[in-house]
Amino acid sequence: MVESIHDTRNGMKAWIEDSLWAVRNCISFRFEHYTDNIDRLAFFEEINCGWYQMYIYPYDDLYMPIISEERKLRLNERPPVIYLSAEDYDHLVERLNQPPDPKVVERIKQIMNKPAPWDK
Repeated sequence: MVESIHDTRNGMKAWIEDSLWAVRNCISFRFEHYTDNIDRLAFFEEINCGWYQMYIYPYDDLYMPIISEERKLRLNERPPVIYLSAEDYDHLVERLNQPPDPKVVERIKQIMNKPAPWDK
């Protein structure tokens, strides 16, 4: 029973640390090192890789070229579609192309540099 609790706690801690790493990586590529299109695309690639790790790879064997039923089910789902008016689309593109506010970037850096509560 006690081992089960410790395993669960250690698993949760590892999951939180991994997700914090992914968030830091995404923020770093989106805000701190936003110098060209490669960095912007890396941000979206990181999000997609996280999706695959959470929803696909638990059901697939990485070393066997067999697609699991769960993967077929998830990949055959229709993705959500968002319709925007021309004005909203232009506003979205404008916001994506604008550099972020330096105050926001600095605040995000401060938050990410704080130690995690369980590291104290």
